[in-house]
Amino acid sequence: MRTKIHIQPSFPLICNTIPQEYADYRRRYEKIDRLLDDNPDIINLVHADVARICSDDGRESTFSSEQFLRMIVVKVIEGLSLRDTIIRVADSDFLRNFTRIFSGKMMNFTALQTAMKNIGEQTWEKVNTILFNFAFKSGTITGTRLRVDSTVCETNIHYPTDASLMWDCFRVASRLMRQCVEADAALDMGNRFHDKKAKRLFTFIATHTGKKRSSRAVRRATRKLIEKVEWICGAGRDFLSHSATIMHIPAEARYRLDELRSMLPRMRQVVSCARRVFEGETVPASDRIFSIFEPHTELLKRGKAHKPVEFGHMVTIGQTAEKFISFYRVDERSQHDSVLGDEAIRAHKKMFGEYPQEFTADKNYHVSPEHTARWEEKISTYSVGKKGRRDEEETQREHGMMFRLLQKFRAGCEGSISVLKRVFGLYRCLFRGFKSFASSIGSIVFCHNLVVMSRLC
Repeated sequence: MRTKIHIQPSFPLICNTIPQEYADYRRRYEKIDRLLDDNPDIINLVHADVARICSDDGRESTFSSEQFLRMIVVKVIEGLSLRDTIIRVADSDFLRNFTRIFSGKMMNFTALQTAMKNIGEQTWEKVNTILFNFAFKSGTITGTRLRVDSTVCETNIHYPTDASLMWDCFRVASRLMRQCVEADAALDMGNRFHDKKAKRLFTFIATHTGKKRSSRAVRRATRKLIEKVEWICGAGRDFLSHSATIMHIPAEARYRLDELRSMLPRMRQVVSCARRVFEGETVPASDRIFSIFEPHTELLKRGKAHKPVEFGHMVTIGQTAEKFISFYRVDERSQHDSVLGDEAIRAHKKMFGEYPQEFTADKNYHVSPEHTARWEEKISTYSVGKKGRRDEEETQREHGMMFRLLQKFRAGCEGSISVLKRVFGLYRCLFRGFKSFASSIGSIVFCHNLVVMSRLC
């Protein structure tokens, strides 16, 4: 049975002379500690998710749900990996007290990872709502201003090329079938996979693509690699059919068979797109798959000079004047910025009870002059610039004092996004699956808001 809260006080050595940086560090966590204590509903929501991972035999769990939540807060705020989080907390009496582990046994990183994976996206949304309500009722934040911007959080994949994706398909399929045969010899169909030959083809394509003298050789190697991947997809299909005729299969083999069964459609999609490209057809991004491990990954072109193409998902955030993130959104299939801008304004009205007096965003959120005019009837200053040419009235509007001041306020959102990426880990999500991806965004927003409130309180 999972314990919700476990208290075992510890008394660390207190030194009279400590540097100012450490005093500020402690003060921040002390304020976050009070914020979590003042909002017990946050622990209740997290406990409902984390309690599911305890053992079925009724024994009391070693670590409480509160300890897991506070460990997650330390991990995200400090920008640490799971292992480094365990080491940092284990070596610090102050962080041991903050996480409520005190002088007790320290959890391992797999337990922390399991807890993080089990806290769902909806739970983080509710947790962020509780924190918002507390900040609003206490007067810490106001709803007079709203700024919106978007960025891309990358998934944990390598740069996808047809050759690299086909090599992923070949090596994963051959590995899974070998592991199944090792677990149960009755599954053996006598296949020889020749992984080294497929790897040599991939290496040759990767190192010689773009060289004029090797173009014909690269084309021949690409054709051979496509044929090999098509063959192993067929071998995988036959392997699954053969396994269905066997009565008793060990658990390890069943697990690998289920993994192969889920991977096989993605592998067929990869080799199908590679075959179409090889035959001279242009394949749209909607028909492609950019990773067999993270099939939800999107290709995003945002016009960035240093990174014209990004692989991940669009994350939209809306901030109040106090830098509190009152709105965030991540979708498996990204929507246009203009749609999310309208959604952020409506969400602001629902949360604060009225539209913001001032709204600002970049030019990607512009739809049409009529759309802007409709919002200006409800919002005092709607500072969203127009793309392309402007007439005299539009030019005069965008050179107004309030419009320009709000554009300067909007630029601050870029700084917040930079902090979210560099410090809180928004740059790349290391968890697999879109559900875990969305949950990690929720945890990052929650920890960012805790830090913001610790400065305002």
